[in-house]
Amino acid sequence: MPSLLQHRRCQRGQREFLFTSHLPRLFALCAIGLPLLACMPARAGISLVQPPKRVDASKPLELTLLVSQDEAPAHTYVLPRSLLVAVSADMIPPRQLALQRVDGDDQVTLEQGQFRKIRYRGTLPERLRGTVRIEPIGIDASPVLVAVVRPDPALGPLPAPSGLIEAPLADSSSQVAPVSPSATVLTPGADASPLESAPAAEDILSNNRRLSFNEPMYFTLGHGGGETNARFQLSFKFRLFVPEDPRSRGVLDNLYFGYTQFSLWDLSAPSAPFRDTSYRPSLFYYLPDLGVQNRLLSRVGIATGLEHESNGRDGPQSRSINTYFIQPTLNVGNLNDYHLTVAPKLYTYLGPTSDNPDIADYRGHLDLKLAYGKPDGAEVAALLRKGKQGGKGSVETQLSYPLSRLLPGTAGYLMMSYFYGYGESLLTYNQKDPAQLRIGYALWR
Repeated sequence: MPSLLQHRRCQRGQREFLFTSHLPRLFALCAIGLPLLACMPARAGISLVQPPKRVDASKPLELTLLVSQDEAPAHTYVLPRSLLVAVSADMIPPRQLALQRVDGDDQVTLEQGQFRKIRYRGTLPERLRGTVRIEPIGIDASPVLVAVVRPDPALGPLPAPSGLIEAPLADSSSQVAPVSPSATVLTPGADASPLESAPAAEDILSNNRRLSFNEPMYFTLGHGGGETNARFQLSFKFRLFVPEDPRSRGVLDNLYFGYTQFSLWDLSAPSAPFRDTSYRPSLFYYLPDLGVQNRLLSRVGIATGLEHESNGRDGPQSRSINTYFIQPTLNVGNLNDYHLTVAPKLYTYLGPTSDNPDIADYRGHLDLKLAYGKPDGAEVAALLRKGKQGGKGSVETQLSYPLSRLLPGTAGYLMMSYFYGYGESLLTYNQKDPAQLRIGYALWR
């Protein structure tokens, strides 16, 4: 297979043929590396070469950066000593990984038509299994997926990949000419702010999935008020339309159906009945990133729509409300590290509330959600409610930690929760429940 340098020197007719026959490989190179061109005035090509589909995790992970000079005069490029990436797997939060440069000089000068490849190497965390997502941080480049395999010693090493094998790129060190005094010194990716890149698990690309988590999903157990009980919640959202342009902010292009089900389960009573269950469907507009970013805010999102909540009962135990809500989400700090999330949910009640006419006295019109933590570490979160009547309201706190950091190969979170105040369930919105401490497992937080 011709090298990338030879591709560039082909005639126009040959380029069309090569582009068609090697479309998947070229697409991967362009999608990952070409956005780096935006940070350079010169016409240089900088690409992150697609790694093998299967990666042997018993060996260091190696990524290759390809720097080429196409149509500009000679330039000098200062190469970063480390390449920062976010690595994550299915339901495993992202973790930053610094890959160190293993060859090449600190800077390289290229004339028109010359190129240079630079390798970076690092060790994948042991807890990453299966399909792993690798996303450069500080570089506007698409993520790449690889299958991480830890070979069984009894079965031997992984076999070499089948199919076409690309000929190695020739070393271009002998082709480097002295640089003219007017050459520009650039450092690709080194000056990028960490606030400019969100964790791999929460970026706009992941929001393109039709079915995804919505509110926290968990199962917890505790003992309080003389009884043993459980509390669990299921929550998801479904994107109704997928736009042709993922940057679209149109209403239909970002319209979601959400469903959340919450239950309190009395395990100590005869026959262990469910004390109460509430059903909460919703239809809402959601944008995870409005593009607002400054020295304080690293990301701002918005959700707004209609929500119905009821416990599915009739008679004196019937409870139901309809609300219109708007919920901005403000993130402060580096999204790849410990940061603060503030999400006030403001709502107004719609239609009759004959089942619970005074619910605003206990719930009010605002749910204040606060969270501090990092995607790959511990997080403490709180939900605060203040009713219209003095002294009426509730507070709920949750402490969670990724289970995979304790047991590699697992997913989700260990969780501890504490509730105090009025209305832990919709049925008891006007009753002050005993304080409850519970411990359990969360799929999503």
